[in-house]
Amino acid sequence: MVSLIVAAHDKLAPALMGTATMILGPTEGVTTVTFMPGQGPDDLIAEYEQATQGTNPDDGVLILVDLFGGSPYNAGARFAANHPNADVVSGVNVPMLMEVLAANKRDGATLDTLVDKALKAGTTGVRSFKRGKPKKKTTPAATTTETNATSSPKNDTTNSDAAGAIDPNFPKDPNHTMNCVFMRIDSRLIHGQVAGSWVNHVGPQALIAASDSAANDELRKELLLQVGPASARTNVLGVDKTIRVYYNPDYEGMKTMIVVEQPEDALALIKAGVTVKELNVGGVTFKPGMKQVSEAVYASDEHLAVYKELADMGVPMILQQVPNSHRTELMGALKQKGLI
Repeated sequence: MVSLIVAAHDKLAPALMGTATMILGPTEGVTTVTFMPGQGPDDLIAEYEQATQGTNPDDGVLILVDLFGGSPYNAGARFAANHPNADVVSGVNVPMLMEVLAANKRDGATLDTLVDKALKAGTTGVRSFKRGKPKKKTTPAATTTETNATSSPKNDTTNSDAAGAIDPNFPKDPNHTMNCVFMRIDSRLIHGQVAGSWVNHVGPQALIAASDSAANDELRKELLLQVGPASARTNVLGVDKTIRVYYNPDYEGMKTMIVVEQPEDALALIKAGVTVKELNVGGVTFKPGMKQVSEAVYASDEHLAVYKELADMGVPMILQQVPNSHRTELMGALKQKGLI
């Protein structure tokens, strides 16, 4: 594992790490360095040297700094000049830091691969909502909407629910379905923890946000598609449309991650035959009348009834925000809190 140092003026470095930890979970092997008024380059170099004491120099050292030409960068350049397997990259932001942290956990991570990741993520993570809008595509009325959803280029903005109601009696062959490797309940559907953490952990080919409300809200759908990960085809579909796509033989075996925003949608998918090893309950935001289950999960009486039904069906449910955070069995937590 490459030794990582995040260095910046004032308290930016620990703040960046705080944000990354909130999204990715706890991370080891990272040192933050703050550059305060009254300090000089020699002070920074001394902190860089101290941060790398006891590490294997062959593993490499990567210093991520805020400003090109600033003191953290200049000190980092001097440090790198005296350490053959060290480098410094400026312009550190949250996308860059998250990508480097995630890549450093993988087997075979090297200084060169992390520098490549940093340079790419630091720029591709800077987006404009209005200028970044993909051009809308026109779809012939006869084209099946599920084909648009999964075989089109990443983040197609075609309104996948525009073709009308789905025949509930369409053919369903359980032997020719997508491979749902992960299902999560998350009120926010696609955001940093999903796109930046779970997708990297699960490695799906397709990511489906299954939500009737999101699929029928053009602005919300567009936002979700824009933040979809580059590594997976991202789609926003209604629950019924998700079921139809799941059973489309054209996508048999496709490694798929499904995110729903409420327990009722997970129940509908599972009742329709979507097979999951377990259901991740990652984030359900508070609304009046809800009871707190965990730091990030609240439940209404309706939610509790759904969880009971899923448990009776034999579906394991796990409370877990990010892949490296603690796993808690949901029904046990509900019983412990006296909610069921």
